[in-house]
Amino acid sequence: MKQDDLEDRAIDVALHVEEKIESSPYSALVLAETAPPEMASHPEVRLAKARALAAARGAEAARADLERLVQDEPDFAEARHELGLVYEELGEDAAQSTQMLQVLELDAKADSENGFDFQRSSAHMVAIARRVLDELPLKWRSRLADVPIIVEERPGEELVREGFDPRALGLFEGPNHGERRGGATYVTPTRIVLYAANVAAFVAPDDDEELAAEIEVTLLHEVGHYFGLDEEELEKLGLG
Repeated sequence: MKQDDLEDRAIDVALHVEEKIESSPYSALVLAETAPPEMASHPEVRLAKARALAAARGAEAARADLERLVQDEPDFAEARHELGLVYEELGEDAAQSTQMLQVLELDAKADSENGFDFQRSSAHMVAIARRVLDELPLKWRSRLADVPIIVEERPGEELVREGFDPRALGLFEGPNHGERRGGATYVTPTRIVLYAANVAAFVAPDDDEELAAEIEVTLLHEVGHYFGLDEEELEKLGLG
């Protein structure tokens, strides 16, 4: 089999495994484990298998496979990110931070190599965010009038070091609406942040409709936090 054909077939196997994980993790795991050897050794298939393992048997079951994959493929950012999530679930904060800082560095390098234009993207995202806010009912819009919506390229190193996901699409920080009304003084100002590089990487290239939809969901998710909603409540609203 030609190398290109093998690559394409391995990617297909990985995609089929990924598609089954949410609905049937054990079926996804069987599919990964029965892949032909020449495909099972492909990094994408190994990653898909590890994700199926985590879904079917828990984070500890996937740990060794991911550690070996990262050792074999140190520049595979997706594998490092998955390993970081596993460490987070296992409560290993230092190990999680180490992996996520590497993800931050690798993602920044990839964006630089791919010519990601932060200035152009951020201006476009700000315009979409303003449109989303303008469409909110007046009573909600007025309560957000003094909450800045910031667009940054990606999360800062210190934030990631503290455990924040380097691939997060957005962030709400500071006192929420109820806390601000209480009159207490807070060191951290209220703000909502969109991470341009992460949002752009999350959608198909040049698909402006998908980009607008993702910005809307992300922004409304963070606005929900401002109004005191937790992750479970946001999930029920379709903003998870």
